[in-house]
Amino acid sequence: MKSKLPVGKVSNELLKRIVFPYGGVNCGSVICGPAVGQDAAVIDFGKKLLVVGADPITGAQSKMGWYAVHVNANDVAVRGAVPRYFTSTILLHYGAEEDFLEDVCRNVDEAAREIGVCVVGGHTEVVPYLDTPILCGTMFGETTREKLVLTSGACAGDVIILTKHVGLEGAAILATDRFEDLSKVLDDALLLRAQSFFSSLSVVREALAVNESGVVTAMHDPTEGGLLGGLVELAQASNVGFRVEEDLIPVARETLEICSNLRVDPLRLISSGVLMVTVRSGEEFKALEAIKSTGVSSTIIGKVTPSKRILVRGGGKEVNVETSIREQLWDALSTKLS
Repeated sequence: MKSKLPVGKVSNELLKRIVFPYGGVNCGSVICGPAVGQDAAVIDFGKKLLVVGADPITGAQSKMGWYAVHVNANDVAVRGAVPRYFTSTILLHYGAEEDFLEDVCRNVDEAAREIGVCVVGGHTEVVPYLDTPILCGTMFGETTREKLVLTSGACAGDVIILTKHVGLEGAAILATDRFEDLSKVLDDALLLRAQSFFSSLSVVREALAVNESGVVTAMHDPTEGGLLGGLVELAQASNVGFRVEEDLIPVARETLEICSNLRVDPLRLISSGVLMVTVRSGEEFKALEAIKSTGVSSTIIGKVTPSKRILVRGGGKEVNVETSIREQLWDALSTKLS
């Protein structure tokens, strides 16, 4: 009997074995197609490159339209591309009300206006067997060959830079969708601060700014699986390793408190809004200054290595990071508070 797939994004092994082989015809213009760790496809359109990213919103209901635009724009921006056009497929659960649909569409519009994106189409449908709504977004952007960045460009010796603080997306979702439960053990003020992390979910400005510094070798948007999942994906895409130090990794107090009470690891918690950048050794300060110019904080957390994937724990113990990182948002959404 074949095993059932677990909840969450399917493993990299399954992607390579089952998903990626079915790619249709070879049109000859795809620069970057389906691959582990690659945030968006890149297509040769002559003088410009078309960049296409697609992501669903499945774990959050509050402001899901706003969220979908920014998450998909991030995947395009880490390619060094400017997001331009967005489509959405809105699948509503049976019993959904008109007001909810209007909120979703209004939030899509608000987010698109924030980053100068045009909403060009999509599909909206009520599905009888859905328990919760799902929004599948696709973002189209454009860049040039000179500005194109791939997740596969990191080299041993490169410095790893992280913006903002890990798990911010997951913390914002949990502080919103589990507010009633968490407010029994945490201050409302702390939860409201965590909810405000939603305003930091875009990496478009800092990704485009740091790319202009000319020292970037790779960029990645660590979503499902959090920071560790993002590091593994980058390592697999570039055929390298990494060595990062836990004490250097920024985690907000709000995220730590929420994760502690829900018994999840913030390093494995979905982290849209965090930008992972690798830069040539000796030129990291150019990248840090470029990011700083956008008003975003950034931190050096480690280096790219030839092969081993190491997390140095707070006490100095070196731990090998597993190949498959399971996203912990789903556990946190259902965990009962003790």
